[in-house]
Amino acid sequence: MQFLDIEDKDEHEIVFDVFDLNDLQKSIFDTLDDQTLTVQEISDAVDRNRSTVQRSLQEMLDKDLLMREGKTDRTVYYVYTSLPMDEIREVTSDVLEEWHQNVQEKLG
Repeated sequence: MQFLDIEDKDEHEIVFDVFDLNDLQKSIFDTLDDQTLTVQEISDAVDRNRSTVQRSLQEMLDKDLLMREGKTDRTVYYVYTSLPMDEIREVTSDVLEEWHQNVQEKLG
């Protein structure tokens, strides 16, 4: 049960484990650190194609790790940023509490 071993992990690694982020999502998370970027800027930074990055961004949005904001400059586009670490800690804690309750119910 390697995911339960947190002794040598920092808070980012714990978040990565709790939300089961893949390598690309980890790179996106690290790239967005206190930045607001477009999909193209993220794609360039992580050296992956735009559609792959968009799929990963959507998965991260679904897990409540990112924020997306619509912008208009002749066309509509989105910019992404990660939640502040305080909020990520809270979301992570909530997910772990729900998981714990579900485990307790299964174990009777």
